[in-house]
Amino acid sequence: MQLDAVTAEIRPRSDWEAVDLGFAMVRRSFWRCIAVWWLALGVPMALAGWLLWQYPLVMLVVFWWCKPVGSRMVLFEISRRLFGEEPNWRSILLEIPRAWVRRFFYRFLWARFSPWLPVTMAVEDLEGLRGKMYQQRCGQVVRRGEGVVMWLYLVSDVSAAWLGLGILGLLMMLIPEGQGSAWQLALESWDSGSPWDLPELITRTVVGCVIVGMSLTDVFVTGAGFGIYINNRTWIEGWDVELAFRRLGQRLGKVALMVMSILMVSQFAGAEEARMPIEVIQEVKADGAFKVHTVTERVPKPSSRSGLPLEWVGMLMQLFAICAVALLVGAFGWMLWKKRHLLHLFRMGSRGLKEAVITPTARVVMGLEVTTDTLPEDVPTAAWMLWQQGRHQESLGLLYRGAISRVIQSGQVEIQESDTEGDCLRRVEQVGTAVHPGYFRGITGAWSQLAYAGVSPPDAQVEALCREWPFGEGRIG
Repeated sequence: MQLDAVTAEIRPRSDWEAVDLGFAMVRRSFWRCIAVWWLALGVPMALAGWLLWQYPLVMLVVFWWCKPVGSRMVLFEISRRLFGEEPNWRSILLEIPRAWVRRFFYRFLWARFSPWLPVTMAVEDLEGLRGKMYQQRCGQVVRRGEGVVMWLYLVSDVSAAWLGLGILGLLMMLIPEGQGSAWQLALESWDSGSPWDLPELITRTVVGCVIVGMSLTDVFVTGAGFGIYINNRTWIEGWDVELAFRRLGQRLGKVALMVMSILMVSQFAGAEEARMPIEVIQEVKADGAFKVHTVTERVPKPSSRSGLPLEWVGMLMQLFAICAVALLVGAFGWMLWKKRHLLHLFRMGSRGLKEAVITPTARVVMGLEVTTDTLPEDVPTAAWMLWQQGRHQESLGLLYRGAISRVIQSGQVEIQESDTEGDCLRRVEQVGTAVHPGYFRGITGAWSQLAYAGVSPPDAQVEALCREWPFGEGRIG
C-alpha cells in the first residue's frame, strides 16, 4: 500500500464525513462503477430472468441476494483508484469470477444479512484475512461509525424501492400518447378490491425499475462503506501522521543532512575542550537559582461571627416563599385568561353541549348533496328504478349519497365536507357495527369502480345492495 500515491486527502474524519468521502469517490468514476457493477451481474441476471420470467418477484429476491458481487467490483474499482491505480478492463474481467466464488458460502449464506457488509467486505477483499484474524480485524474497523453503518443498512433498500418507483413514474410519463394500449389494458384489468394481485405486465415493469434502483443505490452504499473503512484505518493506524512525517522528511532531507554535518564537525572541534560531566553538574548546582528558600505564613483563625445572622436567613426564606406563591398565582391567572373561551362551554347544559357536538353540519361531500331534503324517502327503491332505466351512475350515486346521509344522521359519524371516499369509509369503520361498516364498504367499492374506473358492477350486485339496504327504509324485492 503506497500512501504517497493516495488521490484523496487522508485525515481523521467524523462518521458522516467518511460517508461523504465514499460518495465523492463513487461520483468521481460513476460511469465506471456502474459499468463494472452490471458487467458482473448483467449476464447471470439476464439468464435468471429468462428462467424466472413467470415469477418476477422470485427474480427480484435472487437479484437482491446476488448484489454483493456487484459491490465487490465497485470496491475493486474505487480502492485502486484511491491509491493512484486505474484498473484496465482485462484485470476487471479477470476479477469477476473471483467476485462470484471468493468465500461463496460465507458471503452469500452465512453473512448475507450482516449490516456491516459494506465495511467488512473491504477487510475480506483488500486485506485477504480469514478466520480469527478476520473476526478481530472486523471488530476493529466497525467499532467507529457503527451507527452510520446501521442507517445505511436500513435506508439502502428503502431508497432503492422509492428510486424504482420514481423510475416507473418517469417511464409512464415518457410513453407516447396512443402507444400505451398494453399498459392501459393492464391498469384496467387491475382489481382495486385486491390491490396486491398485480397484472403480469405491471409486476414485471415494477420489478425491472426496482432492480435498476438497487444498482444505483448499491454503488453509493459500497462507496460509503469503503469511506468508513478508510477513515477507521486512519484513526487506528495514524495514516495522516505517517504521511505528514513522510512529507516532512522529503522537504527537510537535504537540510537535515547539512545540519547533521555541521553538528558532527562542531562536535569533533569542541571535543578537546570538553570537561568531565561531574564538574559541569557541580557548577550548575552552585548557581543561586538552585538555592532552597523557606517561607512561613500565618493563617488567621476564622471568626465565630462570620456568616449571615439567623434572622437574615429567615427573612430571605420568607421572601423566596412569597415570590414563589406570587409566581404560581400569576401563572394560574394567565392560564385562565388564555382559556377564557372555555368558560362558555361550562355555562351550557350537558344536553345542549351534546347536541352542539353531534349535530351534523356536512351538506356536500365530494360534490354530492347528502342532506335529507335532497334524497327521496325510499332511497333503495328509487336507486333500483334508475338502474333498470340504464342510468347507472345516477343510481349508484343515489345509493352512496343516501348511505352517507344516513350514517351522518343516525350513526353520528363526523364526516367532513373535505373527506374523500377513503376518509368516509375509515370514519364509518371507526364507529363500529352501529352504522353497518360492511354495507358501507360494499357501496363505496361499487361507486368508486364506476366513478373512477368506468366499470359498471353486475346487475346482481346492485340488486343485492338495494335489497340489503340497512338503514330502516323500504327495500326492493
